[in-house]
Amino acid sequence: MPPPEMQKRKLARICDLVSSSLLLHLEPAPSPPRQLTREGERQLLLALSTVNKTIRRWDQEEDEWACELFQETLSDSGEVHSCCLLPEARPYDGFGCLANIVSMLVGFLDFCSDYVKHSAGNILISVSSTLIKFESIWIQFIELAWGAIHAASKCVHNTSHSTTDSNSDDSTSSGTRITSFMTALSEHRLNTSRQTMSSLFRVLHAILKFLKQSDSDLKDDFICLSIHQIHKMPWNLFHQLHAGGLASCAKDSRFSTSNDSAQSRILTGSLLQLLGSLLDQSYLRDTDGQDMFVKLVDVVPKIASLSLGGQHDGSKSLYQYLKHKILMVMMRLKPYIQQDCSHIVSWLKLLRRYFGDLLHQPISQHIAKPENCLEDSPFLLDMVDLVESQDKSTRHLQRQAIYLFLSCSICLSYNRNDGALQCSCKRDECLLGDKVQGCSNHCNCFGLSEISDWFQKCYLNGSIDSKSSSFALSFLELYMEEDDMLFSILLQLLDAPLVFLKIANFETKELVGVKLFSSIFDPVHLFHLLLFLLHYDHMVLVDYLISRDVGVLCAQYLLRCLRLVSQSWHAFVDDSVYSTKIEKLNCKRQRISGDKDSDRASSSNQYKNGSGCDKEVEDSRKLFLDAKKCLYLLKRTLEDLQKKDLFPYNPKPLLRSLARFQELGEQG
Repeated sequence: MPPPEMQKRKLARICDLVSSSLLLHLEPAPSPPRQLTREGERQLLLALSTVNKTIRRWDQEEDEWACELFQETLSDSGEVHSCCLLPEARPYDGFGCLANIVSMLVGFLDFCSDYVKHSAGNILISVSSTLIKFESIWIQFIELAWGAIHAASKCVHNTSHSTTDSNSDDSTSSGTRITSFMTALSEHRLNTSRQTMSSLFRVLHAILKFLKQSDSDLKDDFICLSIHQIHKMPWNLFHQLHAGGLASCAKDSRFSTSNDSAQSRILTGSLLQLLGSLLDQSYLRDTDGQDMFVKLVDVVPKIASLSLGGQHDGSKSLYQYLKHKILMVMMRLKPYIQQDCSHIVSWLKLLRRYFGDLLHQPISQHIAKPENCLEDSPFLLDMVDLVESQDKSTRHLQRQAIYLFLSCSICLSYNRNDGALQCSCKRDECLLGDKVQGCSNHCNCFGLSEISDWFQKCYLNGSIDSKSSSFALSFLELYMEEDDMLFSILLQLLDAPLVFLKIANFETKELVGVKLFSSIFDPVHLFHLLLFLLHYDHMVLVDYLISRDVGVLCAQYLLRCLRLVSQSWHAFVDDSVYSTKIEKLNCKRQRISGDKDSDRASSSNQYKNGSGCDKEVEDSRKLFLDAKKCLYLLKRTLEDLQKKDLFPYNPKPLLRSLARFQELGEQG
């Protein structure tokens, strides 16, 4: 690390450059955003570009030569740089310069010109790259960026000065004199807004991207600090503003009815972009041992309310982007929600409220294509490219939404109250007609109720058309386009029988529907369907197993599934057991509901073996023989790869499971 004297001089030099070049452009404006004439914008962009290029050039200089140049360019005040923001008598440590630099650059983020905001953001990124070698100063720089975000949020909400002061210590660490920074913002008469916050989120996202690319040791410090700051943002005030709860904001022309919703969504979109990058990391723990990412679990519903709540009269593409980002964040936070029932219940309500259209969208969906066009033909793309791209995007979101929904619901449904899953939910006696034993807080009932409602709308109410195969087969086909999602949902559905065991003694209409859900997604039958969809090609399974993206998930699924097959060998050999079970549950459901004339009953004619009308699937004996041949070939191929030392990890556990399968197969 460079000596402290060099750090101070570096800061003094950048401070002089920014002040001399940009301060004259920060004249007070009546109200943000600041308006510019065409000539004024041109001159300001030229000044910003010059400052950015100069800082980058300095950063490329050799340290010794730069140190000599520092001596020549320091101000007349001598060795110690006298920053005007710190008039009080104290040893100069460079913080005044840092506060001056950040406060001036933040002022340009509220100009009306997108080019000015982009250029000012680039300077902040360049300053970060320059200061990163001075670790403690760089951390202070990041803290000031977050301090500016907190200051902007309080300015947006027109809170009192005392509120800002009371939270100032929380906005940054104790080593940073945030009061001096707030003084800098005040003396520059900077009026911050949501545009400022959006720009700062984008700057922080770019800094994190740089840290990842350079594999910096400061990456974890940045992530921990950012998560801490996001967790403490005034989400309740944001929600009030978005809902029009603050009358003072309604009087501000910046937050007019036509503009407010779009600005809120742009702000949350920038934050979600940063969140997605923060979560794309390995396991992190805070100093007190608490998992850092757990702090973000409660933030997701608040961001979703800001992003997706209210009227959707703005850009459809922006609304779709926000849904994509929220689902992506939820997917990455999923491992951290299973520690408390309240988190799971909150997410289920979020999914039902904002993603209900995706959850209840037909599982089987096909785009009408001309019969005389080959797959991937350019003529086909010309005709259906737009529709197909929209369909693929929607299907991707549907896969994520259904996976999260079923994962949360199944987790709640078979919670055994053994202490592994804490519960702080409110008691609800009216979720189902029968109480489920073993769940004093009725989280089980809530999970079962959600499964019942989803299954009723997607399957029992007739979303499967007569030309499709079975519900289970169509469900797997939905996920076949994304390998990682395919094995994630298959691993989750291995727990479906646990839901059946939880409610084995209850026969209300709702609970019989849940039993039907558990039976349709029987893991042994799903394994048959997976092999069928792979055309019993063992090399596809080999490709999955050696894949860097899904290899671990595929190995986990095969190990667990082969163990279930060994335990339920008769059901694997004779798949008609599955269809018989489905028929009985359908009859029981009709008897309880009194719906004897339902043309959507899953009769033996339409769902002969639970996997549709395909003749190959109807022959349960053929299913078994094809599956057995495929798994035998898989075992032989893995053994050959192991002998040649070509398999990327130890396949012995999987080979033992396949050997056990072969023993059972040879016994008949």
